Amino acid sequence: MFIPTFAVALAAATMFGGGAHAAPLKAAVFNFELVDSSQEGEMDGVRADQTRRLGETTSQVRDALKAAGVELVDPSGANEQLKDVKALYECLKCAQKAAQTVGADLAVIGHVQKVSNLILNINVQIVDARSGRTVRGGSADIRGNTEESWTRGTKYLMKNTILKQPLTADGAP
Repeated sequence: MFIPTFAVALAAATMFGGGAHAAPLKAAVFNFELVDSSQEGEMDGVRADQTRRLGETTSQVRDALKAAGVELVDPSGANEQLKDVKALYECLKCAQKAAQTVGADLAVIGHVQKVSNLILNINVQIVDARSGRTVRGGSADIRGNTEESWTRGTKYLMKNTILKQPLTADGAP
């Protein structure tokens, strides 16, 4: 008895949960950077609480991507090639190449711009490691330099802009 090939494929897809699934996208999420153009930053320099918040913001972005089905790749394997880069958010080509080095499909770059203790802006860009094209980007203005405002701003940005549509290999929604 002859059974057409497509019928076998259809039966196999039905038995094994709907067919073949593409491998999850892999993202290298680089540590967030602070751009402090405030008068306070100019006079007092780096603040420990802001440095801690940058780490927490990076972790929140990683957690949001992971929850969205993106596989995270440790970007530390590219530390040597990035050692002379002053600001990664200003060198997307550097981020692209670093993501390729660690085997990621996407480079995720972020920075927080501090205008004052009242006005800050959280920024995220996602770059395709193959083409160098920005596939997602967005920012969230926050008011107040507190853990709560940074956390809320990051969650809002990820949910309502960066991950509003599922990430795909070509960046299309």
